[in-house]
Amino acid sequence: MTGTLGLFSLVDLFQLLSSSSRTGRLNVNHPEGKAKVYFDKGQAVHAEFAGHSGQDAVYLLFSDERGSFAFQVGVPSPQETIKTSTENLMLEAIRRLDENSKANIEIPEDMVAAYVDDVPSASTLSLQPQEVSLLKHINGQRTLKDLAKANGVSINQVKQIVDRLVKVGVLQLKNKSPRTARLVTRLTKGLGVDTIALDSNIYSQWADMIGYGPSRVVCRLPNGNTRKFNLESMDNIGPYILFTKETLAMANLAVNDSLLVKPLRE
Repeated sequence: MTGTLGLFSLVDLFQLLSSSSRTGRLNVNHPEGKAKVYFDKGQAVHAEFAGHSGQDAVYLLFSDERGSFAFQVGVPSPQETIKTSTENLMLEAIRRLDENSKANIEIPEDMVAAYVDDVPSASTLSLQPQEVSLLKHINGQRTLKDLAKANGVSINQVKQIVDRLVKVGVLQLKNKSPRTARLVTRLTKGLGVDTIALDSNIYSQWADMIGYGPSRVVCRLPNGNTRKFNLESMDNIGPYILFTKETLAMANLAVNDSLLVKPLRE
């Protein structure tokens, strides 16, 4: 595995080597000298760069990502100077970059932070109090602006924390507003009163975007009014929204009416 830093970040490299449980040596031909980082089954165990060793060498390398790199499989480490996990090593390196950077992180305030599926517990990370506090407020629905208000900190502080937790694989960012679907009314049987059904693929896309499965939708009717309905999903419905005769009549709708439909955020 070879490449150039700048096109491929150290965070990406460390995550790749960690997740694939690689053993060997990462060589970086940096303008300030050669850097070596040794991995044992995905864990960084020793590093050397510019007269520094261990974690300090890694932090220094992260602070100036330049040069080409190559990973040599199977090269054993001559010693063990890194005592923390690869995830904690990356997290601390990113923290130090944040502390030295005055630039604002370009993440929209209305993005939603959510936990990554199947991610190892964040309790394995050495988190700072502000990071712990922020994680307690993340529910897959709150925007970054909401999190700043809930934690009593600036939006830029929230962006920094979220950005580094995204980089180490704990969080992911999602759009707040799911896409509105234009669907055509059709008749069906077996649904409850004030309940509609739509395609399971649309439902899944909405759930991915807002972080949970919606239980209700809001529809813009042909007359411009809006109305809320309980929601069920079914396979192979396509671009249609299904109503019983009773619910269709209650909403003053007809078959083949075109509706704008989006999930209702509870």
